[in-house]
Amino acid sequence: MKLIYLLVAALFLQSSSLFSQDYVFGVKAGLNNNTIGDINSRGGSIAVGKPNEVFGPNKEISYQIGAYFMAEFGSFFIRPELNYVSLKNNYDFPLRKANWETSKIEFPILLGVEVFEPISIYAGPSFNFFDEVILDGVQVTSFSDGGPDLEDKSISLNFGVMFRYNRFGIDLRYEISTNETEEELLDINNSAYGVNLADLRVYKPKMLRLSLFIDLFRTDGTSLADLFKNDNNCGCPY
Repeated sequence: MKLIYLLVAALFLQSSSLFSQDYVFGVKAGLNNNTIGDINSRGGSIAVGKPNEVFGPNKEISYQIGAYFMAEFGSFFIRPELNYVSLKNNYDFPLRKANWETSKIEFPILLGVEVFEPISIYAGPSFNFFDEVILDGVQVTSFSDGGPDLEDKSISLNFGVMFRYNRFGIDLRYEISTNETEEELLDINNSAYGVNLADLRVYKPKMLRLSLFIDLFRTDGTSLADLFKNDNNCGCPY
C-alpha cells in the first residue's frame, strides 16, 4: 500500500508536467496461474480411525484478455483496465483428478512511473466480479450446501513491472486479495474421487500474471500504420 501512496503523491507533485499528457488505448492478452487453499479430507467420514489427508492444489496455466486506457504525465501514468480472467486449478484425489475453475471480470486502476527507459513499475487496486466456482465432485447434501464459495465482489492489490518498446509491451504482475476466504465444509462424491467430507482451508487468493499488450491509438501524433513504414518515421514514441 505504501508504494501506491508514493506513486499518487509523486504524480500530483509533478504539476508542471500535467499540461503535456498523452493518452493511449490498447489491448492485451496473456497467461496466469492461481493460488487457492488446501483440502483436508476427514478420514473418519470414510472409515473409523482413518487419518485425515491433506491435498494441495496443483496450479494450471489459464488465460486473460482485456483492454486498457492510459494517461501519461511525463514519466508517470494512470492506467485503468477492463479484463476477463479465467482461473483454473486441480486436486489429485485418490481415485481421480478434480478440476477447480472460475472466472472474473476485473477493473484494475494502476498508477505507475517509468524508472528508466523502457522499464516502468506500477501498483494499484483491482475491483473483481467473480463467476460461480466449480469443483468437480462436490455435492449438495445435509452436510454441505455445495461450494466452494468466493465473494462475488472483491478487491485485490496489483504490483508489477512493464517493459515497453515502440507500441508493444510485456507486463509481469503479482496480484493478492485484500481478504482471506472462510473455511468451508465440502461433501465430495466418495465413490468417484475417494474423498468424502473435507474442509477447504482458509486462503488468500493470489495470482502471477504475464501478458503482452499493444497500443492501438495514441495522441502523440503517431499511428499504428507507422510501424510498417520503411522511413525514419517509425512511430516509436518512447
